[in-house]
Amino acid sequence: MKGYKHVLLAMGLSAIINGMLYPILSLYVYNISEDFFLVGLIMALPFLAAVPMSFVWGMVSDRIGSRRIVIIITGCIGASMFFIFPFVDTTGLIILRLVQVAFLTSMVLLNAMATEFFPKRKGTSIGDLALVGAIGQAGGALAAGILLPSRFMFIGSDAVTLVFSIAGIVTILASLSLVPMKGRARKAEFTNLRSMLSFGERRGIFIVSLVALIMPLSGYLIFSVFPVYLKSLEIPWDSTMVAGVFTALSAITGIFASGIAGRACDRYGRKWVLVGSGAAYFLVWVGMGLTRQPLLTAILWAIPVWSFFYVSAITMVSDMTKPEERGRGIGLVNSSISMGAAAGSILAGYVLSREVMDNTFFLAAIVALVGMFVALAVRETLMHRPKRIL
Repeated sequence: MKGYKHVLLAMGLSAIINGMLYPILSLYVYNISEDFFLVGLIMALPFLAAVPMSFVWGMVSDRIGSRRIVIIITGCIGASMFFIFPFVDTTGLIILRLVQVAFLTSMVLLNAMATEFFPKRKGTSIGDLALVGAIGQAGGALAAGILLPSRFMFIGSDAVTLVFSIAGIVTILASLSLVPMKGRARKAEFTNLRSMLSFGERRGIFIVSLVALIMPLSGYLIFSVFPVYLKSLEIPWDSTMVAGVFTALSAITGIFASGIAGRACDRYGRKWVLVGSGAAYFLVWVGMGLTRQPLLTAILWAIPVWSFFYVSAITMVSDMTKPEERGRGIGLVNSSISMGAAAGSILAGYVLSREVMDNTFFLAAIVALVGMFVALAVRETLMHRPKRIL
């Protein structure tokens, strides 16, 4: 479908920026502050902003009957803040990033749009969207490693200004890429607070949301400080390039995994993909806790567990909601993801400041195991199996 191509383009462009920011943001904050706890905060506080706003933007898009307009307006507002980033100190950067993410969280609505184009193949549509996102993330991560070497990480440097300016321009383009797309207006069904908060299959959405809190809590115990952790490994490269390469490596494997995850959800069921992602996280974190060899760390880091978790969780909640309430359902799950990511980031910053990073891998493994057992309580939502998915 023509409109779906616009959704894929918006996802790819926004993912480029996510890929650029992940390897550099924590390193940049550490370089200008030399405070590990602030590294945790720059990751955690924006996620806290995303907790209410994921649901709010989903609610607004359900209410006005358009995801497209919400993404265009909020995306441009959030993008404009990138141009201020190079000239503020750590406190200003954290505050601006907090406000920015409150607006850019609307991008999660791209998932709702994807399922509405292919209602009988939701897993595949979400998987393909994540695949495009992984391609963008890989490109962005490599670009960050090249454009911003660690020696130029100081306030107002030309390299910092260039990177954040590119981030602003590309984010604006991601938002505006939806302008040519024809609107898919829907009639809103809720008219008051009670109907606004009552939607979908409540028990099922609650369990999926709980899993969506626990898994990112496990993941962001590692994700949020991993670029800084890499500096402690014996890798004779610039720290920004190391972080960029590792980020790109995980994104590249995610390119293949996202499509496989979506098709597995449609072929074999969403539940077991979700349960399996918890088991895989457990094994990966235990393995990383047992080694400090750069090559083994890279191999374990590249295992694309996140793709299977995210695709299965979003697909399940899209099954549990009608099109006119799907924005709220997907928004709620993304709010849970943000809450878990925020908690994991704060805890990771504290743990790293105490110089006990190795133990964090085992803590993350235990949390992932809990998430796996909670996922077992979810009912399977796949009602039919489309032909020729794999």
